[in-house]
Amino acid sequence: MNRFNPLRRVLLRAGALAAVALAAPLAGADPLPADSLYRLPVALKESQGRQFDWRALAGRPLLVTMFYGDCNAACPIIIENLRRTVEQVKPAPGRLAVLMVSLDPLYDTPASLARLASSHKLDPAIFRLAVAAGETQTRAMAGALQIKYRAVSNGEINHTTRVCLLDAGGKLLAASTQLSPLPDPAFVAQIRLALK
Repeated sequence: MNRFNPLRRVLLRAGALAAVALAAPLAGADPLPADSLYRLPVALKESQGRQFDWRALAGRPLLVTMFYGDCNAACPIIIENLRRTVEQVKPAPGRLAVLMVSLDPLYDTPASLARLASSHKLDPAIFRLAVAAGETQTRAMAGALQIKYRAVSNGEINHTTRVCLLDAGGKLLAASTQLSPLPDPAFVAQIRLALK
C-alpha cells in the first residue's frame, strides 16, 4: 500500500523542474544548418603548432581555400588575392577570418606555414594557415569545398583554385575561381554583404 508522502512529491517535482531547466538551453540551441560545411569535422594544426577543429571558426564569416607551400604557380597568386581582398573589404576587427588549408600534409609543416605567412605579410589576426593530420582529412576538406587536386610525378600538385565564403553557420554563400592577384569585384561585394 502506497501512502501519501508530501516530501516525496516535493522531491519529484523539484527533480522534474531541474530536468526541464537543464534541457531548455539544449532545445533552444541553434543546430548547424543541414547544408553547413561545419558538419564535417576536420582536425587541423595551424602555423603556430596549435591543433584545432575548423568548426571552431564558426560564428563569423569565413573565407576558406586550399593551397600548398611549395607551389610556384597558382598558390602565390591565391595568397596575394586573399591579402588584397581583405585589404579592400576592410573588415572590422574580429568580423572576418581567412583559413588556408594545405593540400600537402606530408611536406607542409607548421614551421613552413609560419614562414610562408610571414613572407606574404599576412595579418595573423585574420589569416590562419593550417595543415590537416593526413591525406584522408585533406581529401574530405577538399571535397567539401569542391576543390579537386592530384599529385603529379614532379612533386607538384595540380589543383583547382577556389575561394569559398561561408556564413557564420558554415553555409556556402559564394565562391570565386578567379586566378588573379586583384580582388574579384563580385566576390568582394558578396563578402561585404555577409559582413553586414
